[in-house]
Amino acid sequence: MACGVLEFLLESAFLPAMKQLHAVSYCGLALLVLGEVIRKLAMVTAASNFTHNIRRTRQQSHVLVTRGIYRLVRHPGYMGWYVWSLATQLLLVNPICALAFAYVSWRFFYERIRYEEWYLRKFFGQDYEQYAQATPSGIPFIA
Repeated sequence: MACGVLEFLLESAFLPAMKQLHAVSYCGLALLVLGEVIRKLAMVTAASNFTHNIRRTRQQSHVLVTRGIYRLVRHPGYMGWYVWSLATQLLLVNPICALAFAYVSWRFFYERIRYEEWYLRKFFGQDYEQYAQATPSGIPFIA
């Protein structure tokens, strides 16, 4: 986030007209709210199944959540965070950090989703496989 603040300050000082692109800022604000809402819906829908740590052992209460927002995307919490992180840079009209955030966040979620889904397939077998085939991940270019 420090890079985003630095880019904003430098561009404000040397390219002030760039920061007057209000349509981009408004789009960023709308996406920021949308990303936050998506993430919160994921947390509420999954309830105790939502954790910040990938579970490597299946708990007795662990169920495959496919209702609510999970009907639309497999990883709405990750999708919401991804949208939110990019939106912060659109809000600030930071083109360099927007691209950097897009790449770094995508790379993080690419690795994390692969790792997490290995366990989900182990826990839920064919049920998860069918769900994964029918439901997009929510992050572009991650099957």
